[in-house]
Amino acid sequence: MSSLDRVVACVALLCVCIVASAEQYKSEVRELPSNAADSKPVDTQTLLKQTTDPYGKALLLRDLAAQAAQKKDYKQAAQLLEQAIAQKSLSGPAETAMRQDLAQLYMATGDTKQMVPQLEAQVKTGKASPEAYVALGAAYVEQKRYADAVPLLEKGVRAVKQPDPSWKQALLAAYLGAGKDKEALPLLEEAVRRSPAQRELWIQLAAVSLKAGDKEKAQAVLELASRLGHLRDDNDRLRLVTLTGQIGAPFEAASLLKGWIAGRQLPDNAENRKLLATLWLAAREKKLALDAIDQALAVAPSSDLLQQKAQLHMEREEYPQAIAVLEKLTAGNARSGSLWLTLGMARYQQADVDGALLAFRQAQGYTPNRKLADEWVKYLESGRAREQAMIALEQTRQRKQEESVETSDRLLGDSVAVGNAEGAAAPVAAATRSSGALTPVGAQREGNAAGTIPAWTGGIQRSQWPAGFAAGQRLKDVYAQDKPLFTITAANAAQYANQLSAGHRALLRRSGYAMPVYPSRRSVAYPQAIYEASQANIGRAALTGTDSLQGARLGVPFPKPDSGVKIMWNHRTRYRGNTMQAQSSQAVVQKDGSATWLKQMERVLYRYANTDDPIDLSQRNILLYYLSAFGRSLNRLDFVALVHETANATQNGRNVWALPLDIGKLFRIPPVGYDQPFPGSEGLYFVDMVDMYNGGFDRYVWKLQGKRELYVPYNNYRIGDGRFRYARLVKPGYLNPEATRYELHRVWVIEATERGGKKHSFGKRVFYVDEDSWNVVLVENYEHDDQTLWRFQEGHLLALYDSLSANCAPVVTYDFKDGRYFINRLTAEDAPAQFNVPMREQDFTPDAVRTRYNRR
Repeated sequence: MSSLDRVVACVALLCVCIVASAEQYKSEVRELPSNAADSKPVDTQTLLKQTTDPYGKALLLRDLAAQAAQKKDYKQAAQLLEQAIAQKSLSGPAETAMRQDLAQLYMATGDTKQMVPQLEAQVKTGKASPEAYVALGAAYVEQKRYADAVPLLEKGVRAVKQPDPSWKQALLAAYLGAGKDKEALPLLEEAVRRSPAQRELWIQLAAVSLKAGDKEKAQAVLELASRLGHLRDDNDRLRLVTLTGQIGAPFEAASLLKGWIAGRQLPDNAENRKLLATLWLAAREKKLALDAIDQALAVAPSSDLLQQKAQLHMEREEYPQAIAVLEKLTAGNARSGSLWLTLGMARYQQADVDGALLAFRQAQGYTPNRKLADEWVKYLESGRAREQAMIALEQTRQRKQEESVETSDRLLGDSVAVGNAEGAAAPVAAATRSSGALTPVGAQREGNAAGTIPAWTGGIQRSQWPAGFAAGQRLKDVYAQDKPLFTITAANAAQYANQLSAGHRALLRRSGYAMPVYPSRRSVAYPQAIYEASQANIGRAALTGTDSLQGARLGVPFPKPDSGVKIMWNHRTRYRGNTMQAQSSQAVVQKDGSATWLKQMERVLYRYANTDDPIDLSQRNILLYYLSAFGRSLNRLDFVALVHETANATQNGRNVWALPLDIGKLFRIPPVGYDQPFPGSEGLYFVDMVDMYNGGFDRYVWKLQGKRELYVPYNNYRIGDGRFRYARLVKPGYLNPEATRYELHRVWVIEATERGGKKHSFGKRVFYVDEDSWNVVLVENYEHDDQTLWRFQEGHLLALYDSLSANCAPVVTYDFKDGRYFINRLTAEDAPAQFNVPMREQDFTPDAVRTRYNRR
């Protein structure tokens, strides 16, 4: 209501009271003393002077106020009403009505300069009426003195049981002007409930809710306003669409936008179609997003939209469509290194190795992409690329076929064991089984005859935890009291030759290298559920070929193995916690001791060996979900990799995605493994060397050689408890012997030789697997003459007693050709690993990884 409107209304109201006061105040009627013989009219001023009754004075003063208001003497009118109220003779309803008239008069005057000093003087006395507080507050609002207005209006509103709506409207204006959105919201909500037909109130309530950070409430308000027909322009409707997407309901937002475009309530233009595509993408509806992009391109061609379309086709593994779009882009003015890289990837997925090579060579011309392009060119020229490309193409076709029959029932049946060379180890297995009682996971329970290896008594139990240790902290040394029994050096190596691996014998020939030997401690313990499941797997688990595990559940698949490949499956599926989150450091150490450092972040959700929710391999072909990121620091990551590891590679191999953060695109790449270089290792470390060994077994024949007693790195808690800084650990030629610990343990020995028709950079490989944990602890990697030892992997095994698991950290890979070594999983200067933290499968989808890590 405008100031003029308020004045007119106030004057009219006061005038009505002159001619109809008896009707308006029926409960107040009293006959005033009068002279019946006197018929001459007496003016109101005279009556006021003659009347002594407070009630009569109040009514007469009101009449005079009405007359003053008619003459536009609002100041005088207000003073007269104040005097009328001061008589304190009116009943509650009558006084309330008069106070409302006074407030209207104050606020309707518009002459704040004239009225403010008078009102301020009244307020300073401390005896001002609520109307005066409200009037002064409203005047301050008119002057945009919102902070001054708030306390006055609050006091006036609180002083009256049923304040006039105009008072609350003034207080609302003050709150909004002062930036007190939280306080304004209840008043706005009340105003909307009182006047739902006022469109402006709905829009204002949504805006204030949004400003206060409550997107959900703002969206709900706009949704109701839309249903009431209050969203009348494009901006209001688009605001509702955007808010709906922002509160986590992109599918609903896209559906709403699509409906409004179809109903012509929003224009069908490129911008709205682009927004629609963005919302469908957020809802992970890629097919619908592609449709929206195509419609946007039909309205207004755009290279940005074409790039987005190409990326969507790549993510949907629609490589021919992606190639068509990318070739169009690279033929135009939108050439870039990332586009050439993507085109190369798409062509490779179609087994077009020559076309991919041309694209990657183009990408080499762009500095930001040169390093990655160089690696691809080197790989494509290596001779192994065509075979891998054909495998990738076939797997893509299989996935497409599986997608088309996703709801079909599966045919289930018992596993069928297929005979192969790896299974011919019955004499060794028989000897093992007859040697005495086994632990629940299949190790020999008793110690050795010499007493240098003790019996297994359950591993480290909670009662043995170091004092003050709590789960999740950096592991403390359980065996801090142990002292070295002796130290093996080059001088006495021959004395212990039968209990040393070929790799350690080679290291001992390096000047200064030594192996301090401590008492043997069989520290590894697993959860009871793993013990029970491992026993249940006996006779149930089977291999249908080297790379297809069936029938196993949760525990060690083969507690009584009779072949080398079964032992490797025990390593691959061992329990390492239900989930794991870790950060660590890695370095390439040159012959002179200089090092190049990188940080690694890892998150793993184990699905096979998961005591809370073990997967059924007959229903889902998955072992684990793995996410890793690398960079110079944890705050500046350069590369992210996502892996879905499967149990049956013959059905579907591992799925791998790579996100180079400088490019900003997530690529699905061929199944990475075997001898492809590991990031940041400068070629010293291959992908299948991660975790000592991982991935497929098809390139080698795995022969079980039996068991040996060897000195292996074991229970070295000191190396990670913080006492040794990284600079002190890393020495020229080898890890600082002061920080190491070796113990005598029984290990399984498996010799892997190249399978006919398969190629790998290494020839023969010899694996040493700890009997208590099924961890590979040592690996000797030979050249193709099977005689020359090239690289030696040394995993320092730890019993992770707070998670009842075991793993190797750190892992050192020595190169005997050039004197360098690569060390990873160093944790002393990084935060300790966390186990069994909550993780969800949906956190390991390509979309989730792209959303979380893509900084473009």
